[in-house]
Amino acid sequence: MSAIIVLAQRKGGVGKTTLAVNLAGELYRRGLEVGLVDADPQRSACLWAEPGHLNFDVHELSLSESVPQWAQTVRELPHTHVVMDCAPHDRVLGAACALAWLVLLPCTPSGLDLEAAAQTLAIVSAVRHRRRPDLNVILVPNRVDSRTLEGRQLVDEMASFGEPVGPAIGSRASFVRAFSAGLSICDFDPNGAAAAEIEKLCDFLLRLQDRSPDSCRESGLEHAASAGEVRAGQGLK
Repeated sequence: MSAIIVLAQRKGGVGKTTLAVNLAGELYRRGLEVGLVDADPQRSACLWAEPGHLNFDVHELSLSESVPQWAQTVRELPHTHVVMDCAPHDRVLGAACALAWLVLLPCTPSGLDLEAAAQTLAIVSAVRHRRRPDLNVILVPNRVDSRTLEGRQLVDEMASFGEPVGPAIGSRASFVRAFSAGLSICDFDPNGAAAAEIEKLCDFLLRLQDRSPDSCRESGLEHAASAGEVRAGQGLK
């Protein structure tokens, strides 16, 4: 079975698709056999892929059928690693989290986003209790500068949820331009600040292999972590 990373939030407009596409691109660059599942009827990831320039497959799999059938389809995808862009609906969130090795929960500096993050974590807690006690979560401060007072306040608020908080991702025009070009940021602007932030998030994610080594070995995460270290050693961004 693939190692599945789910981008989850009960509120739309928090940057799930941007993180999903660019994280998948970075994982592909590090040598993983990665695929992306667009499980949102809005099809934002599919639209990103329409020009045909992404290096990985994008599968349109919104949850319109029974949950067991949908879950089986996801499990049978021919990838060692799957990134899922999830719709902001409880049924989809619960089903996706039950499949996931890791949930990435983005949050922007908004009281509405923080409230939705708390509600999403309640779904994660229910999945942990009923099915997956080992389910990992990383909270991602998104569209924020962690050096500013606003950014630091968001990180502090997110830390109060008791889950790991990953590196902040800025609000950068290069992400918008990458979408227009149909490319992930590591291909569109590999030496830019946005690509560097995605790399840091990927590094943070891969360090979870120390907490779940079996999943990482099966999915090739150890190789991906090594690839990131090699690139860092070469002084590339």
